[in-house]
Amino acid sequence: MNFHEFKVNISEEIKALVPEERLAKIIENFINLDSNQDGKIEIDEYINFYLTEKKINLTRKFERLDTNKDGIVDFQEFVAASEPTFNILKRFRELDLDHNDLLSIEEALSIADQLVLPLSIEQVKAIVKEADHDGDGQVTYYEYLGAITHLGFQ
Repeated sequence: MNFHEFKVNISEEIKALVPEERLAKIIENFINLDSNQDGKIEIDEYINFYLTEKKINLTRKFERLDTNKDGIVDFQEFVAASEPTFNILKRFRELDLDHNDLLSIEEALSIADQLVLPLSIEQVKAIVKEADHDGDGQVTYYEYLGAITHLGFQ
């Protein structure tokens, strides 16, 4: 790397003590901070550089919160981000057609039909039986949570 291209004053001592590859990275970082390229980093340049980085990171986080991509984070999106099982419970409630906080064989068959899953009645019963740890023929929210965690989706 040609160090003479830059307005950075690099002493012979620095050149002797810092390996050239590492020095090149340090120069690159210095130049990124020195926005007016005068060979010095002023407080405003330093602060603005790191505020810009922070703004980029915060923007990415905001975009992940804004799940419907409308440019705002409404309370439901905020709750979903703050409470990891919120969307799972919401989906469970949507699948619980009779709203008794249990998923029955009939509801499981309805779900399979809605999702156009090529499952026989026996296969659906086997899935419900596997998820139904207490053996009552219905799946509780916690059994559902365990089953989807095991399967890796909701």
